[in-house]
Amino acid sequence: MDEKDFLELIISERMGMHHDAFKKDYPLTEEQAAEAEKADQAHELLFEQLSAEQREMMELCEDATNSEATRENEYYYRAGFRDGINLDRWIKQFKEGK
Repeated sequence: MDEKDFLELIISERMGMHHDAFKKDYPLTEEQAAEAEKADQAHELLFEQLSAEQREMMELCEDATNSEATRENEYYYRAGFRDGINLDRWIKQFKEGK
């Protein structure tokens, strides 16, 4: 495992930890859970009405959308990670300059 793979692993694990903490700290309200269930049911009903080719096209669109959302979330996480490192360096430099 090289340095890039190691960093990817660390970031993936941390993002997973934050995701789990978010779900624990901010659980869905009953209303939100009901809305999510209703949306899932509507999604299933819609998919049942589509032909195999249409389902495949819809899944391709959903996969692309989810992939883009994941990439965006990872970008913001990495940006926050870099900001934290830069802030830490800045604080150390500031303290050393005193």
